[in-house]
Amino acid sequence: MNPAIWKRPLLLMMLAALAAAALLPQPWKGRLATHGHVHSILHAAAFGAAFLVAAWGERNRTAVLTSAVLLLLFGSALEWMQVRVYGNLLERRDIAADAIGILAALALRTIFLRSIRAASWYEPACEACSTRLPRR
Repeated sequence: MNPAIWKRPLLLMMLAALAAAALLPQPWKGRLATHGHVHSILHAAAFGAAFLVAAWGERNRTAVLTSAVLLLLFGSALEWMQVRVYGNLLERRDIAADAIGILAALALRTIFLRSIRAASWYEPACEACSTRLPRR
């Protein structure tokens, strides 16, 4: 079975879970007690994981970067909705944590793909994908 068929449903479930967690009523958020660094790390991890799912199997750089920008816009929209719904202050730190998570995941993905392409055992599945990175 092709694992790429799970990409879209998994991404939609992740985005729905992020939206649900972001829009929990304040008493419920208080029970989760995620404040300070733990809160920022969870933001970065969640958005980094969502980016890895969104970029899974993509070969086109434009599509990968578009996924990153759209996820950051999604995170910003969630923060704005918290301001509108609950009257919270806009948490720029959360948006920054989302961006850091996405950028870290992009960097890890790039390093991973370059290391695979540089491996001696790697053989691309198609002729158009056969450009190899120079060995160092």
